[in-house]
Amino acid sequence: MRRFIVLGISMGLYASGVAHAAGSGHQGQAPAVIAEAERHVAATLPDAHGATFRNVTTHGMDGASVVCGEMAAQNPPPGGVYMKFGYVQGQDDPVVFSGRDVPQKVSFNEVNSWLNDSIKLEDLEEMGCVPKGTYHTYNERLNRVMSQRKQFGVN
Repeated sequence: MRRFIVLGISMGLYASGVAHAAGSGHQGQAPAVIAEAERHVAATLPDAHGATFRNVTTHGMDGASVVCGEMAAQNPPPGGVYMKFGYVQGQDDPVVFSGRDVPQKVSFNEVNSWLNDSIKLEDLEEMGCVPKGTYHTYNERLNRVMSQRKQFGVN
């Protein structure tokens, strides 16, 4: 019994050492990639200097670094809306999802905006920035609202 306890403890220490070594191996590169991502993502706002970031992480995908996180405009209020974003290192166009909830009704003039936003959420899911199934759930709600809307005053 004592052997199993010692084996369990030593495996735990080994695993934590491997995880620490893996994390520290990217220490020099991660801040530079994050800074690059934040610069590109902030540029999508009218006031790029006022962006606030949180929950920023990096991971690898197809040989490139992907930065995921959340961003809000200058001085977001407590409980304010943070937009989810994804950025692939070396690309100029980050993916920024507004984070707005699907309303009860969508006016005819806003249909394209909602569909484009939905596609951005799908891109974030493919990048690994949001959990699998997030796009599907969101898109089902959006489709339900879109199917009930009136077009040109006709049901």
